[in-house]
Amino acid sequence: MESNDEDQIRLNSARATASIGRGRLAIGLFQGVVAWLLLRLVSPPYYVASAIREMHGPYWSSQHPMMFAALALVTAYVPLIAIAEMGRMRRRTLAIYLALASAVVAGLAAYDIWRDPTQYWGVDSSVRVWPSFTVALCTTLGLFIVNQLLEHRERGDALFTQYADHFEDSWMRGFQLVVSFIFALLVWGLLELGAELFHLIHLDWFRTMVEHNWFRCPALAMAFAAAIHITDVRPTLLMGVRSVGLTLLSWLLPIVVALGAGFLVALLFVGVKPLWATGHAASILLWACAITVMLLNAAYKDGDPSNLPPAALRWTGRMAGPIVLALALLASYAIRLRVFQHGWTPERVFSAAVALMALVYGAGYTYASVRRETWLTALERVNVAASLIILGLLALLLSPVADPARLSVNSQLRRLAGAEISPSKVDYQFLRFDSGRFGTQALARLAEAPDEEVRSRAARMQQTKTRTFRPQGEPDPAVTEPAFSHATIYPTNTQLPEDFRNSDFSKPGQYGLGCLQNGTPCDIYVLPYGAPGELAIIVRVDNENLGSRSVRFSMPGQLFQHDREGHWVNTGSFSDMRCASIVDALREGKVTRVRPDYDDLLVNGIRLHFYRSARSEDGCSKELGAAAADGQDKTRDADAPPQMGPAFGKP
Repeated sequence: MESNDEDQIRLNSARATASIGRGRLAIGLFQGVVAWLLLRLVSPPYYVASAIREMHGPYWSSQHPMMFAALALVTAYVPLIAIAEMGRMRRRTLAIYLALASAVVAGLAAYDIWRDPTQYWGVDSSVRVWPSFTVALCTTLGLFIVNQLLEHRERGDALFTQYADHFEDSWMRGFQLVVSFIFALLVWGLLELGAELFHLIHLDWFRTMVEHNWFRCPALAMAFAAAIHITDVRPTLLMGVRSVGLTLLSWLLPIVVALGAGFLVALLFVGVKPLWATGHAASILLWACAITVMLLNAAYKDGDPSNLPPAALRWTGRMAGPIVLALALLASYAIRLRVFQHGWTPERVFSAAVALMALVYGAGYTYASVRRETWLTALERVNVAASLIILGLLALLLSPVADPARLSVNSQLRRLAGAEISPSKVDYQFLRFDSGRFGTQALARLAEAPDEEVRSRAARMQQTKTRTFRPQGEPDPAVTEPAFSHATIYPTNTQLPEDFRNSDFSKPGQYGLGCLQNGTPCDIYVLPYGAPGELAIIVRVDNENLGSRSVRFSMPGQLFQHDREGHWVNTGSFSDMRCASIVDALREGKVTRVRPDYDDLLVNGIRLHFYRSARSEDGCSKELGAAAADGQDKTRDADAPPQMGPAFGKP
């Protein structure tokens, strides 16, 4: 009788498992179908020709961007929660959880679009319909923490008890998600392989099917759901992977602790000046903190006293807390210095939040390392408390309360109002392109400010359609100054033609020629070119003009000539303009027109242009250097006939 009861229990369990599996696959199928329908409502990517996109007319997503973003984010996360928690939570609890998660996720996505409704691609701008990567990343982290805390509560455990269950849930769930994602990618890889196999025998129907979203989205979603189910009902499949992974990670702890300790000791002798000079010290220090925290938790595992790690790991584990605290303090001070120098930016706001968490972990782990009890037992309470603090920070950063863009815009305006910075040092480009609604509104207010310089720069930036790229957080005053204001005209004492100065260069295709639209420094050469008596203009910009600290580069010199209607147009470019000797000669007007070395070919009415092989990387070949040294022009006379290409020999 007892055996029959056991068989019935196993049968019921198998039926329940099968039912949960079918439910997960059904949810995966539903998620994939909804994703496919949503993709039908969004316009093709920006790199698709605008004419093709405009043939369809306005897409629903562009007309209702906040609603589309909310649906997209809910579709990405809520079915995943249902798949993961089916069979783990009571139905009523799961239903309430899914409803609240849907409302929160939709609200975050809608607010993200509201605060920054426009996206910029070069000179093109369009309505933004997809949630930002920052919102997606923060939502992933927040839902992961909430999910694990709710599972813990669902078992009837108090928040700060049964740390072994906390550890088991979080690390197993993390490995499960990674393995399931890899499984979905492998399924997709096999489908691509099948498409290639059928293509070998000229059957392309399978590839056509695989390339369509109506097949792709449900297939990937169901593959992910199947992987979640398999790893959930057979946890031993993951336990071995997790055990090996944690063991390997734990033995990286002595290395990172030794590196951190060595860095701090070296800092005592070298000083912090080289550290601050990098301009990105805080980010590297915070990464070091995050990696050390992860490796320490891998070594601690569930904290079972009967399964303590070797002595080497225990000693380095006690040193990890103070090292994290020291690195976090250095990172916090670095952020503080940058904020005092240049004000807040969204990146610095997020860095400050990460630094705060690093301080929490560092202080907590230091406290755990000095207590006379079982190895680092206090780490358990620190981890649980830190997870709650992370949730609080995410709620603040993703809401208007501590929106990084709003805080950064207010910082710019406050520094300007307090005369901490001059009008030229305000980052108008950040207000125009990188701070969404808050920056646009602030720029409009500055365009009506009583100060004439502020008003002029803000009004000019409002009309700007393209951005320049500078080191993060550093304003570019040139973009709010008049066109040609920092352009140098060569040869000396040459006048720039008035019709060129008054031409409109704001049209697409003028990337890299900011000095024709604003105050970006550049060299402009007015030289004889074309028909006798005609002038042409070469515009040259390099990163020495732009004040960049990166590796030096130089864009080709852009050639401008009159078209048939008398308008100045960009007709081509000249390369090899990085050599100092060439630049000096151009500035003195020492140029001679020459015919091409080789003919083009006319094939069936189409002109095929001949291009000489590239010269050396620095653009200053030995041949050019020798010509500059002895004054010998190795090119042929301007009136001599051109040669045929090398493949045909010379006449």
